[in-house]
Amino acid sequence: MPDKFSNANPQFRDSVFRDFFNNPVRLLDLCNSLLDSNFSDIEINTLDSNFLSALKNDISCKIGNNFLILIEHQSSVNENMPFRCLSYIAELLQNLVKLKKLLYKQQLMLFPTPRFFVFYDGNNQSEPTHRILKLSDSFEGDSSSLELIVHSFNINLAKNADIVNKCTYLHEYSTLISYVKLGISKNWSRRNSILYAIQRCIDENVMKEYLLQKREEVFSMLDLQWNFDDAKQAWHDEGFEQGIQQGIQQGISQGIQQGHDNATASIAINMIQAGLPFEQIHKFTQLSLDKISELAKLNLKNQ
Repeated sequence: MPDKFSNANPQFRDSVFRDFFNNPVRLLDLCNSLLDSNFSDIEINTLDSNFLSALKNDISCKIGNNFLILIEHQSSVNENMPFRCLSYIAELLQNLVKLKKLLYKQQLMLFPTPRFFVFYDGNNQSEPTHRILKLSDSFEGDSSSLELIVHSFNINLAKNADIVNKCTYLHEYSTLISYVKLGISKNWSRRNSILYAIQRCIDENVMKEYLLQKREEVFSMLDLQWNFDDAKQAWHDEGFEQGIQQGIQQGISQGIQQGHDNATASIAINMIQAGLPFEQIHKFTQLSLDKISELAKLNLKNQ
């Protein structure tokens, strides 16, 4: 493979999923597959986002005047997706109001019907092919006055989900991810696993045009995504989530902040080990260069 990949410097904060489907042709096909419809027009209105931000959504669009679709991608199970989608839909609807200049009018405002979907491609073998997540599960008491329903699909090829077989583009994306996982399962390096997946997909005419056009970008996005997922798994293994829960139960806000700081440091160390430049680590973690240098020295000492 070309040497240029060995020094690929991730400048892209999107995931491959978000980048691949923020395209009118591919997204329209995916939405029609989800809705079992045949719409021919689509307006992408995805909120601005960056790779590490949980405040903006992955993909959203308006299909004709009928549906407002929100699609989220995740590589680790997140039970709070309904609440996140609630935040996204509120902002999207506000944007529609502003566009139509209806904010101060008294007549009933009509909006496209919202639909919420999550696509999961992580390694949790127990995650079902399809399940329904409800906002009401987050409330301790009666929540009949507020509900939001998210359909979650496990799009790993081994699960053979109907939606994956129904949408060619989604099947192609899932194939790419499955090839990366295949390389990792053979104990290949992450770099070689990603390069293998990209080249095999090109050879098999899977996402070929997209991969030929964005080969380096895709490598960078996948490498960063796997690096970030490794960091999240490390937090979990170290009992980070348990520590946060205990802090909440005890009402110790200082402990919560400390847990957040430790998590940020874990991301930085993971990126240092991946060979990312300090400036790039600073952009993603907002840690000072001095702090990153300190973590790098500590990491070197522990090796």
